[in-house]
Amino acid sequence: MNTKKLWLVRHAQPLIKKGICYGQLDVAVDTKANLDAARDLAIELKKSEERALLVYFSGLQRTEQFVNALQAHVPNLHCVIDERLKEMDFGLWEGQAWSDIPKDEIDRWTRDFGEYRFGGVESCNEVLQRVAAAYQDCLRMLQASTVLQRSEQAQQPTDIVWVTHAGVIRALTYYLQNRKCKIEQAAQWPLETPDFGAWICLDLPPQYPPLN
Repeated sequence: MNTKKLWLVRHAQPLIKKGICYGQLDVAVDTKANLDAARDLAIELKKSEERALLVYFSGLQRTEQFVNALQAHVPNLHCVIDERLKEMDFGLWEGQAWSDIPKDEIDRWTRDFGEYRFGGVESCNEVLQRVAAAYQDCLRMLQASTVLQRSEQAQQPTDIVWVTHAGVIRALTYYLQNRKCKIEQAAQWPLETPDFGAWICLDLPPQYPPLN
């Protein structure tokens, strides 16, 4: 039985100055970079043409633009907005240069990395919770589709594609490594993430949690 995959795709280069804290600001992406990245991903996805593809994206325009470009190469994609895949909400600091954010504010976040709402809206633990919930929902959906395929004697493996943001990819990485939605120290937060317009591909587990 073929292993099902989860593709974690980061949106292309956003049209915003370097050094700006942008979080959930709805900024567009560089058109050429977006088209190039979507074409490159399509080439990889087409290597497994017998797989069905279910695409989730955050709904921010930088992910929607990527999905639209991808559909030009891979038609008939089933695409769903899942706002749980949005970047962390940095609240009042969004649109500000990181260098202009008061150091004591960053220090407060570092001291209480999991629970402090940097910018006043969302904590890292809240991001972890929504990302882990989105992941678990994908597993449950795949379990249900597997049961349906067996009942119809159909075998078409389904891959999941998330078109999302660096913070979400780091959050899922942390969750999969630690199996918990709680983080205490900034040093525990994964640093590596795909470049703009790049991706990583993970094997989904063969056994899924029971359906509720």
